[in-house]
Amino acid sequence: MSAPTLVTLQTAFHDHLLDRPSAIANEVAAGGRIGVAHRLHIYHNAYRARLLDNLRDAFEKTWAYLGDDAFDDAALDFVEANPPQHRNLRWHGADFPHWLAARFPQDPDIAELAMIDWQLRRAFDGPDADPLAPAALAELDATQWGTVGFRFAPTLFLAPLCFNTVNIWHALDQDQPPPPAEPLPDPAWLLIWRKAWQPHFRTIDPMEHAALSHLLAGASFAQVCASLGERLSDQDTTAQAARHLGTWLQDGLIVGLATA
Repeated sequence: MSAPTLVTLQTAFHDHLLDRPSAIANEVAAGGRIGVAHRLHIYHNAYRARLLDNLRDAFEKTWAYLGDDAFDDAALDFVEANPPQHRNLRWHGADFPHWLAARFPQDPDIAELAMIDWQLRRAFDGPDADPLAPAALAELDATQWGTVGFRFAPTLFLAPLCFNTVNIWHALDQDQPPPPAEPLPDPAWLLIWRKAWQPHFRTIDPMEHAALSHLLAGASFAQVCASLGERLSDQDTTAQAARHLGTWLQDGLIVGLATA
């Protein structure tokens, strides 16, 4: 009988780690103080421990919020149901917030907090882009302002917020007891991005969210101003548009110009 190929051995070992039928024990040489079954059991546990450590690292605030036992139980169940599909473990937790939403349907603040954890991690190692210098806007003439749009940082992420999870996150970040989870009285949106080497996030109101969403969809800044003008006076529209633009430039959100 020919010796098994490397691929065959790797597949059998992988099946063992995932509790699938496997003949890997037949290929492990016996001997020594530790038996074959025990040696394979060590690897079986080490696989789960490594994935658990990875989730703890990626969802640090969620881990602190749930506590060791509740987080570990949820994370290990997630590992069993969702083995890694990528060579890089960086992507393994992508579905964990959605999985937590199904795990804790009566506590949606948990999934929302996990979403913040994950998107901050995503922003940290996301693509680079240099922020646009304000001087580039000063060079635009009146005709160009009628059609110019913006390109935003590739790490920009927008999501609705339903609970006071930002306050919970900040309390945990300062090693303080988190406040009780409460629904927000008014709709809010979460904005996450990376500025230089540091991920940032802040809540924004529906008006700023609408402006950003229109620009991300390809609208011009003039069209955004026209949309604001449907709800505000001319004076307030100008002031609001200027505030948005100044904030986006200061935050390093705008990385280039585009023609709408």
